[in-house]
Amino acid sequence: MRVSTDELAARLSSNQSSLPAMLLLNGNEALLIEEALDQAREVLKSLGFSERIKYQAEAGFDWAQITGAGQAMSLFAERRIIELRVPKSLGTAGTKALSEFCELPTSDDILIVQMPALDKRQRNAKWFKAVESKGWVVDGPEISAQQFPMWLKKRLQSRSLRVENGVIELMSAQLEGNVMAAAQEVDKLQVLAPDGAVTIKLVNDSLADQAQFDVYALADASLAGDLTRVMRIKQRLQSEGVEPVIVVWALVRDIRLLCALAAGIAGGQQRAMLFKQHRVWRNREAIVNAALQRLNANQCYELLERAAHLDQTVKGQRYVDIGDTWFQIETLCAGLCGMAEIA
Repeated sequence: MRVSTDELAARLSSNQSSLPAMLLLNGNEALLIEEALDQAREVLKSLGFSERIKYQAEAGFDWAQITGAGQAMSLFAERRIIELRVPKSLGTAGTKALSEFCELPTSDDILIVQMPALDKRQRNAKWFKAVESKGWVVDGPEISAQQFPMWLKKRLQSRSLRVENGVIELMSAQLEGNVMAAAQEVDKLQVLAPDGAVTIKLVNDSLADQAQFDVYALADASLAGDLTRVMRIKQRLQSEGVEPVIVVWALVRDIRLLCALAAGIAGGQQRAMLFKQHRVWRNREAIVNAALQRLNANQCYELLERAAHLDQTVKGQRYVDIGDTWFQIETLCAGLCGMAEIA
């Protein structure tokens, strides 16, 4: 059974007589997973789960502890929460242990597994099907740049805060990509706005620029053709001291992809098949399509040549007086956006 983080606590409360044997919480936004887990603990505590056993699946972890905990009786005959944090992947031993746990006789215990977001391959695996049939799979949300303003708005409303026009846009621009910082900022605004009114002046006075970007965000913004966003991310990366060689690597990777796709399309191949062949995942299809609409195969190859020269220069393999490296990165991104150069 699939359950969202937002509805987990309510589902537990309404299913007191038929609680699942296992909760599998997965997602990459740690704050949202932790909040859902805290709410689940509170509900379970009210239902008599007064004992907690905690495990961390690190290198050398003995997975027999999980099946053993599921079989062992509590010393005080209390209902127990068995918590397992999995920082990376389950591995063969882990998937076997979870499958075996699902086959144990029904007990008063509940196993809660917390791990990073599951991919398509994991969701198609036999162990996942076993967990899904006996337990609840709780999927944590992935908050994209487009979804961030709406998530932020709901977060503010959940804290009974009323916002002035422009507040959401301002906070989104400053905090985009950093859910943890955004949540902390909302909590701070609760204190600063005792009457619940959040104005632009209040936000400007309290908000630091905590946007969390990376080289992949820069590449994605370039593919999308959003030059304003490109400049913001580039300035952030530069101010944080990110090595240009890493930035150029990410751009070269995507330019090579565009070259292969544009050449294939020009040769009459089906776009869907090309995307599958080159592993263009669904969440990137829109921005890749946008880039292919702006740039033909020749333009992609011209960009690749410029990117290759820049890549060799930042790696020290050749020297060409190309001016400031970060300016050349801007120029390359502008080319991906469909512009010849930065004005």
